[in-house]
Amino acid sequence: MATLDIADAVEVRETVKARFRIANNDLDTLIDSYVREIGRRIRHYCNIIDIPDDLSDVWASMVMDALRVEQSDVPGIAENVPNNMSVKIGDTSTAPAGSSGEITATNKSVIDAIVLNYKADLHAHRKLRW
Repeated sequence: MATLDIADAVEVRETVKARFRIANNDLDTLIDSYVREIGRRIRHYCNIIDIPDDLSDVWASMVMDALRVEQSDVPGIAENVPNNMSVKIGDTSTAPAGSSGEITATNKSVIDAIVLNYKADLHAHRKLRW
């Protein structure tokens, strides 16, 4: 089983932090977990071993979407969540958990919806599986 390139994962984490305007390292562990999960999903969807450099911004955007949906009450991320933000695929819509204090874990359907939301970006890198 192939592993994610550490340098690429760090670059994606730093891009996410810059876009969210997170200056400290308090959320690095949380962000890294999403970087790894989304990276695995990209590789699986595209049937590739390594994620191409030109997908790094897409990878970062996907991580940001996952964080906005699943971690919308975390300081540093909450400020970047629009009130009406949701991910919609077909007739299914997934919205942030809200600020009710509930703890959410990485949800397979949310991650799948995000991957499918970016399929136009990923499709050019998709390889056939024989």
